Amino acid sequence: MRLLTLLALSSSASLALAQEPRRVTLDEALRRAALNQPVMVQARQDVRVASAQERQAFGAFLPTISTNLSTSKSGSERIDATSGRPVSTGIPYNDQLGLNASLELFTGFRRGANRRAASATTGLREATQLRQEYAVALSTKQAFFNALAAAELVAVAETRLRRADEQLKLTSEKLRLGATTRSDSLRGRVEYGNAQLQLIQARADLRNAQSSLGRAIGLEGEVAPVPDTALEARLGALDTAALRREALAYAPSVREAEASVASARASLSASRAAYLPTLTATGSSSWARADSAFLGGAPFTRSWSLRLQLSYPIFNGFTRETNIVTADANATAAEARLRDARLALDASLNQVFAALEAAAAKIDVARVSVAAAEEDLRMQRERYRLGSSTIIEVLSSQVALDQAQVDLVRARYDYLIARAQIEALVGHAL
Repeated sequence: MRLLTLLALSSSASLALAQEPRRVTLDEALRRAALNQPVMVQARQDVRVASAQERQAFGAFLPTISTNLSTSKSGSERIDATSGRPVSTGIPYNDQLGLNASLELFTGFRRGANRRAASATTGLREATQLRQEYAVALSTKQAFFNALAAAELVAVAETRLRRADEQLKLTSEKLRLGATTRSDSLRGRVEYGNAQLQLIQARADLRNAQSSLGRAIGLEGEVAPVPDTALEARLGALDTAALRREALAYAPSVREAEASVASARASLSASRAAYLPTLTATGSSSWARADSAFLGGAPFTRSWSLRLQLSYPIFNGFTRETNIVTADANATAAEARLRDARLALDASLNQVFAALEAAAAKIDVARVSVAAAEEDLRMQRERYRLGSSTIIEVLSSQVALDQAQVDLVRARYDYLIARAQIEALVGHAL
């Protein structure tokens, strides 16, 4: 039965090799995620739209110009008093050409406020794009590291299965020689079955992690991360106070909240401009002619006009007041969100600093535990071979070693994820 299981696992491994997933480095994964993630695509388009709106706000300082060209045919008939026959009268073709221009000379500073609001909105969209870049980078790193950890846990499970198989063979041989009991053989088989189940689950987790990584970077199917020992380089002592000051000044989340406040305040200024009058200058020039032939050669007659218009809405059903209250409420809410963004950043920094320190300590402890567990298992297996130890002690040592190896893998990647979280919060690599 054990042989059949090994063959089944071997065949599944061969199938996995035949369908080996595409391999990517962390840099390639980050580049693809920034290009393909929907939130990044949306952020770039938002910046594009905001830039167009900013250009439109500048265009309000320029005159609007339009032209028109038309031709028409008209006429009428009358009865000739002499002959009694209908006679056509009128000019059948009328051609007109016009040019119109309009310029707002004074808008109660509304155009300037709208331009500042548009510029602030562009800044807000750019800040949002920056925050999304770091958020996407963090989620991509998490998916990348999770896939690496899953691959290492598969290796741990394979090692456990190999040790369980070796132990089962030793127990079976001792049972054949009458040096142990049937109970020891059964316990060895149970451990072998547990190792099989762990390996099956580890391989399923690996496929899930690789599929998640593929989706994160915009590739179909499973994607395998390329290990890089340089990623696990331990950071030196961090100046947490300096990082905190830098983050509160330049963190993507804080910059986005500050840009939101600036945009809300500019919108409030634009709303207040409705209390001032608007002065508009318009001018037009037109040319017209009438001819009996279509597009004939009759000369054009020119006419022109120039007008200044001052308008002021005395009462508009409290629309101005409502707009100002709405804009002021948005500005007040944006200021509150800015304060909360700074508090949230400070709390998050405390959490990730603690997580980084804890992960570093766990790595050191786990490495010592793995070394001790390996030596303990070696001694217990040797004692069991000599008949001075029981199968229960051997299996307990195997389980302890397996758990220590799993803890080491998780601690290492917890450290990398905590480091990525700090980078996402402060807005630059450490």
